[in-house]
Amino acid sequence: MKTLSCPRGHGPMELKTVKKEMVFKGVDIVVEADVYLCPECGLEAGTPQSAGALQLAIADAYRAKQGFLTSNEIKEFRKSRHLTQHQLAEIMNIGIASLKRWETGTVQSASMDNALRLHLQGMPQTNNFSGNREISLPRIKLVARHLESLSGRKLLKKGDKFLFLAKYLWYADFVCFRQLGLGLTGASYAAITYGPQLNNYRDLIDLIKEADENKAEPLSGEELRILKQVVERFPEEQIVYEAAHREKIWRETETGALISYTRADELTEI
Repeated sequence: MKTLSCPRGHGPMELKTVKKEMVFKGVDIVVEADVYLCPECGLEAGTPQSAGALQLAIADAYRAKQGFLTSNEIKEFRKSRHLTQHQLAEIMNIGIASLKRWETGTVQSASMDNALRLHLQGMPQTNNFSGNREISLPRIKLVARHLESLSGRKLLKKGDKFLFLAKYLWYADFVCFRQLGLGLTGASYAAITYGPQLNNYRDLIDLIKEADENKAEPLSGEELRILKQVVERFPEEQIVYEAAHREKIWRETETGALISYTRADELTEI
């Protein structure tokens, strides 16, 4: 086994497994790493091999937290399909160098992760924060208009910050996801002081108001039924506001963080 000596002259260093907390690509992660520690001064050192292992551990911790396939999962799924790296790269129409990097520590993009899942698992990645949809501002406005029609109240008000509308949209999206496995709008929602709110709502409010709902994908019969269910359950703005504040999935989400659609089954007010 390789040994290292402390560069400060304290003698042999000891190989230890330590936990490291860090931020990678804006995400907080925790990884375990084998490092050499000086028992005298606490200096930490590594080898090229341990540095490569740490890089892979960081990449995989990030991928796991983002819901991406890890390096080992890519390899295992590929082997279960009896595919070589060259064969999979040809099927996906990508360079083999890219596939080799993904299996050894480079993080794939979200679109490439979807492509990998499609070819290796036959299914795309689920997006926990957008209800498995791409966000559509015209559809958000279309849903808002239907909520207005069903409730008999104006929700897209001039100068309004969506204090109440966002709660209706949140319930509609999450109930739709709970029942159909797909949200209504593709919107993501953050837990803020005043309850669930459209993520980056300050940037979206004017864009939503200006969007052309006629360009949105039409609402299905099931989606319209869910909107009616939401309005009947929350006939007044104050009711939906107070209900949203009682939901534990809002209370248990760190302020400013996104609320996961995967917790839709935990809604208690509808």
